[in-house]
Amino acid sequence: MKNLFALIFLSVFVLVSAAAGQSSWLDRPMDRNWNTGNGVVPTAPRAEGSSPNSQMCRSTIRAAESLNDRALTRAGWFLYGPVYSYGTISIMTAMASVDGMCRPNQYNGFVFVGNRFAGTLAPVVSGARADGSLSRISMYTPEDLMVEFSRYSDDDALCCPSRTSTVTYEITLGTRPLVRAEDVDTRAVCDQLGTIVTQDNVVAGTVTYRQRMALPPTAVLAVRLLDVSRADAPAVTIAEERIETAGQQVPFNFGFAYDRNRIQERNTYVIRAEITDGQRLLFTTDTSHPVITQGNPRNVDIVLVQVGGGRGPNMGSAVIRGTVSYLQRIALPANSEVTVRLIESGGSGIALAENTFSTGNRQVPIPFELRYETRDINRQRSYEVQAEIRSEGTLRFRTETGRAVDLRTGQQGNIELVLVAARDEPAVITGQELNLSKFGTGSLQIGTRSSELILRGNVVVRTDGTADVTVNRILGGITFSGKLVYFDQNILRIRVESSGNADASGEIEVRYSGRNLNSVTGNNLVLDNQEVNLRL
Repeated sequence: MKNLFALIFLSVFVLVSAAAGQSSWLDRPMDRNWNTGNGVVPTAPRAEGSSPNSQMCRSTIRAAESLNDRALTRAGWFLYGPVYSYGTISIMTAMASVDGMCRPNQYNGFVFVGNRFAGTLAPVVSGARADGSLSRISMYTPEDLMVEFSRYSDDDALCCPSRTSTVTYEITLGTRPLVRAEDVDTRAVCDQLGTIVTQDNVVAGTVTYRQRMALPPTAVLAVRLLDVSRADAPAVTIAEERIETAGQQVPFNFGFAYDRNRIQERNTYVIRAEITDGQRLLFTTDTSHPVITQGNPRNVDIVLVQVGGGRGPNMGSAVIRGTVSYLQRIALPANSEVTVRLIESGGSGIALAENTFSTGNRQVPIPFELRYETRDINRQRSYEVQAEIRSEGTLRFRTETGRAVDLRTGQQGNIELVLVAARDEPAVITGQELNLSKFGTGSLQIGTRSSELILRGNVVVRTDGTADVTVNRILGGITFSGKLVYFDQNILRIRVESSGNADASGEIEVRYSGRNLNSVTGNNLVLDNQEVNLRL
């Protein structure tokens, strides 16, 4: 029991120390430099949040374009944001994970002089919306680099830190460049009213919708704080925030300050939100969210509804019916999710209608019903139905091409959608070169055949990102070919694309140390429509 209490105490101490470590360096004099000038890019930490490579967050990743970019991706980092440059100096930001709203998490700024790494902007990685998180980089000349870090107190809303620490740096050029923090200045943040922004005059929260459809890059989110006290008069806008989505997708977070002098405790205030594209209303609130007064909170999570149909199986004036299936002999895990969408062929990809439902314990073929509003249909255009299946959030199957539908009759039945195996496509990691081998026993089972003994395994990774995994049986070898999509000092993940002339899909995870191959494991591995169990 004493050991248990000691373990609990140690765990709590480590968590508290880690949280404090992110910001504590900003409260000390800058007389000790964490950068050494050895030119070695630090390895990305183990992810503590979601992967930036997920379908929802992948658009936040910036593709590697330079040698410095590739040095960061080789170390396991995901690039995001712009490159700050002046002469031979360039600064990139990169992350190891994202939070639930696709905001960078476990991130830092990396300084290069020419193609040599000079150091990081902070001794520890930043957490999303946490005290000490890196927020803004300003470089006007090589001698004038300033970086702002957000400082939160216990009373601050997550949208609005009450202080900012500004750190100034010196960058030493030459054959051994080095970045050094010189000074830090911490001050309170003031809003446009000239008062400190705290939780007492801020409303904040998130905005999302349930449909799995992308917003156009020109969409705008508007969130308003309204006084709705008088039933016989229009609502009065107290404060408002407008967010240009610019290609970003839900969920969005919002937060803005309001004038306390305009708030009366006896009045009723609500938050409403809408998403528009030009003059077209796409999503809106169908319920009000009371805030601030009469015991209501200042933080709300808003779920918008789609305007013009596609809100679920019981909405819409016309219906499309059919089945979803696939050819692989693979059982679906219970409670997988099927999503069926109606989109304009060759259009923006925005769904006119969508229905997502659970499979329960059913297996394919699975019937579906998709209702839509006929007023949203342009009879001069063509439309198609697409579908996908996910298990525990992971993409398993999707339509390779949409199934064309004729919507002039208002009713469509017997639409058969045959899906193919698919995955959320991660970025290919280049610049790595490895050749690993292992002698030992393992097993390979294809479909319902008997398990075969593996005598030897070999893994080859090339600098262009291509990779081969070869397993040798008594009856010969099988080579799975694909692309390297994850890399660190101990683990490789290879997205399988083929096996000789045969179709193959899935993922192979390779664990290694130095030049030693420790294990090879297949994940959702399929060969010629047959499930493969691979262990070495």
